[in-house]
This record gives sequence, structure tokens and C-alpha cells, in this order.
Amino acid sequence: MIIVYALGCLVFNFERLLQARADPREPPLIPHRGIPFIGHIIGMFWHGAKYFQLLCSEKTNYPIYTLQTLTARTVIVKSPTLAGIVQRSSRSLSFYSMILEVTKRIIAFDEPTMRIVRDNANRENGDYGLMPETHDLLSNVLGPGAILNSMSSIQLESFANMLNNQGFLGDGVCTSLMGFVKNIFTTSNALAIYGPENPFAMHPSLINDFWNYESGMIALLADIFPAITARKPYLARERILKGLQEFVEREHYKKASLLIQQRVSINLKHGLTTKMAGNAELIMLFGILGNAVPTTFWLLANIFSRPALLTELRQEAEKAVTRKDGQKEAVIHVNVLKTSCPVLVSTYRETLRAIANLASVRFVLEDTLIADKYLLKKNSIVQIASGVIHVDESVWGPDAASFNPRRFISTSSTNSEQFSTGTAAVAVGEQTATQLPKNVPSAAYRAFGGGSVICPGRHFAQSEIVGFAALVLLAFDVTAEDGGVIQLPERDDRRIPLSVMKPMKDVRVRIRKRETFEKVRWGLEL
Repeated sequence: MIIVYALGCLVFNFERLLQARADPREPPLIPHRGIPFIGHIIGMFWHGAKYFQLLCSEKTNYPIYTLQTLTARTVIVKSPTLAGIVQRSSRSLSFYSMILEVTKRIIAFDEPTMRIVRDNANRENGDYGLMPETHDLLSNVLGPGAILNSMSSIQLESFANMLNNQGFLGDGVCTSLMGFVKNIFTTSNALAIYGPENPFAMHPSLINDFWNYESGMIALLADIFPAITARKPYLARERILKGLQEFVEREHYKKASLLIQQRVSINLKHGLTTKMAGNAELIMLFGILGNAVPTTFWLLANIFSRPALLTELRQEAEKAVTRKDGQKEAVIHVNVLKTSCPVLVSTYRETLRAIANLASVRFVLEDTLIADKYLLKKNSIVQIASGVIHVDESVWGPDAASFNPRRFISTSSTNSEQFSTGTAAVAVGEQTATQLPKNVPSAAYRAFGGGSVICPGRHFAQSEIVGFAALVLLAFDVTAEDGGVIQLPERDDRRIPLSVMKPMKDVRVRIRKRETFEKVRWGLEL
């Protein structure tokens, strides 16, 4: 017993000994109160991203701090200023060193493929290699321009066609709000990005398989006998991968968007087999659906659970509508929404602030001093705690934890790398949606990450989500099944996030066409 007690004391105090031996310039170490080495790991798995908020107290309210996790150190950044510095330190703080290992597990890359993918991923030796070429492709193709407009136009047209053909007459249709969004977005996004011969069009059952896979990605990421421990998402992934492999092998990608044509060509050029090139598209599918669907769910829920906001947004969105054929046709112009409907755009941005709690992760390639003060040691992991920053009252004000749909409204236009503003001019002094409230640092808004790896699909996402929401709120009444106002569900902030937060439970709704709009056929255009 004495030996066991002595060993217990040694283990318990060893984490504190590490604190004493650390370089004084390293971010302060927060030892776990009860379980050394694995206590913080358990906390992160149990509480998800919320764990970083739970660690904050008067004694541990540091802008940056260290958690000891087994033999590694995880540095948590919760200062927007330091977050901006981390984002700019791309040479010594690597994004791809972390994300590629995650990708391997969730899309089942084999080791020969990983050798190709890892080669010069951080541009150590110039711009050659699969990852640098793919990064540049995504940045160029998904930036504002003709290629992006082409994909958005196909997608928006599909949204309108699907909603026009749903019916929703009379008493309407009772459905799951999340399921409603999933079905339309999965079908329309696949058509716009992957073309008419996309896997979901060829095999409609893969739509359910994709969402079963998505809901079990964390279990697949653990990679502990996934065929047994995560059987449902594992089998769903196998079926999706088969469909994607067929998509490449039969050259259906040649009828897809230019983005996918070039992406598949790059993968094959660098030596991926057709099978692995098919697997590679699973991460792209997650990229175009994994955040867009829950964000749209939350935007609709935030609007239809607030009747006064709904009325205001309907009046505002009418600015973007042109009517034809004696009012029987109505076309919503998305670029006008983005420039002339500040409350709608602000509501979208506030929705993202409330649900984006993903931690931006970097791997430290070499000892790095940031802000001339904090030393990040080689082989450490750095996480920017987005969820903590988004509710920080010192950043966002005393209402940081509340939903304020007018938070992102200004009387002057502010452009942002996070958002596209469309093409219409904004008059001086006109009320418009702005990137950030006054005095909020640019790195404080974490919805799309930041730095050299900021989400390249942010412009596509803004058009699709704002456009879809405008069509739904103008054309339909969305109520609780009994006809009352829907209740906003709680956010599931205790899950390890691979995307924006999901609701704790889905919302059952009744969707029906608005009175006097039953015979109107709607269109969505840029």
C-alpha cells in the first residue's frame, strides 16, 4: 500500500514538476485538479469545445495557456490578438500537419496515398506537390468570379425548383426542420458541384448514408476497430466511397463543375489511384455540406422563433424581389440581399458567431516566439478556442452570450476576407451589414477560420444560405406542428466539434405556403 500511495503521489505531482521545469516564456500550465496527464483529455472528450470555457476562472483567465496531455502539450489561445499572430505564423505553425492525419482516418486513405499527400504539404520546398496545388485551386476557383457564379447559379436554381415542387399547400407538411434542409442542400449542392451524374443522383440512398456517416465521424476518427465500434457510420462510409470511386472510374467528373474536374485531375496527376481519388472527394462533400446544413437550420430557427424579426426580414427582403407575369413569378436576387438587406446578413453572421465553436488547430514545427513574449515549443499543438472568443464580453460586450440579430450592422460599409459583398454599390452613410462591430479585432470572428487557410468556400456558403433563407421566409410559413411559434432548441456544445454546433434535438415543423402566395412560382438568381 505504501508503494502504491507513493507512486500515486509521484504521478499526481509530476505534472506540476513539469510546470516548474518549463521555460518561463512558455504559456502558463494549468494542471488538471484530479487526474494528471489524462485529465484534460477526458475533459475534452466529455465536454467537447465547452471544456475550454469551463477552465476559465479568475485564477486561470490567461490569454494563452498550456494543458499537459500525456507526453504532449496543447496550447490554448483565447485572445483575438494572439489568434491573429498564430494565423500569420504559417511557416512554423502548420495547419496541414494536423489536418492530414485527421483526414486519413475519416476518408480511409491508404499509406501510399498519404505519402503523396504529405509531400511538401507545408511548402517547405516551394509550391510543388498535391496539397499546395489543391490549396491554390480552391482559393482561385471558389473566389468571387465566373466559376463561382456558375456553381452558385445552378445551386440556387435547384433550391427554387425543389421548393416550388414540394407542394406545402393547404395545411402544409409536417417534417423535421433539419431533415428538410438536409434533403434540399444535399441534392442541390451535389448537382452544382458534382454535376448531373453525381453519386447522390445516381444512387439516392447515399443521401441517408452520407448523413449517417457524418453523425459518426468522431467514432471513425478514433479509429479503434471502426467496423465493430462504429459499425453504422463505417458501413455508410463504405457505400459512399463505392459511389465516389464509381464517379471517378466512370469519368462522371468530366460533367461536373470546373472545380471538381480540375481537383480530380490534380489528384490523378500526382499518383492517386482512381479508388483513392474517389475517396478524396468524401472530404469535399463534407466541406460543402457539413457546415452549410446546420448553419441554415440555425438561421431558419433563429428567424422563425422570433416573430418580430421575421416580419422585419420579410419587409427587408422584398427589396431583392422582382415580379413578373402579373405577380405569378417572383425572382429573388441574392447579390441584392447581400448589399441591401443588412438585418438579414447580420442575422446570418450572428448565427455563425453563436454556433461556430471549432478550434483552429496548428502543429508547432519549430520553437516559435509569438508577440515577443510567449514561446511555443516544437511538437506542441496549438488550438485557437473559437467558442471562448465568441462569448468573451471583453471582446463583444456585455451581451456576448446573447443572440443579437443587429450586431453586425453599421452605417458604413466594411469589406472583409470572411464575406463577399456582391456587386451593388452602397451609398455613403447607408445602413449596411459590416464584418465586425466597432472595436472588435478581425481575428475575433472565427466562423471561417483565418489566415492562409481561411475557408475558401465562404463566398459560396454566404450566397447559398442567405439566398435559401430569404426564399423560405418570403414564400412559406414555418411553425410548430400545432401552428404556434417554433421553440429554439438548445445547442449541443458538449460534442467534439468537426463542424458548427448541432441542436440537442431536432425541431418538428409545419411548412406551408403563405396566404396570397400559393400560386407564385419563385426563382433564385445572383
